[in-house]
Amino acid sequence: MNLNTTGTFAIEDDNYILLIDYSYYYNAGTYEIPPEEDMEIESVYLNEMDITDFFWEFVEDKVYQQVIEYARENN
Repeated sequence: MNLNTTGTFAIEDDNYILLIDYSYYYNAGTYEIPPEEDMEIESVYLNEMDITDFFWEFVEDKVYQQVIEYARENN
């Protein structure tokens, strides 16, 4: 099974909405070739403000795992 898709992960609260656009790739592999997986975060918006650079510098390691788990389950 090969999967190459894009999506948006959302974290919503009473005071903010964080939207993370991503691209996700998965290849189940074969008996000889192991599975491959890759995810790239394309852009990040906080209440419609682009904070992609801020995300990469300060937030990425706290949210990345949540986004990849969402991508695995929803694509």
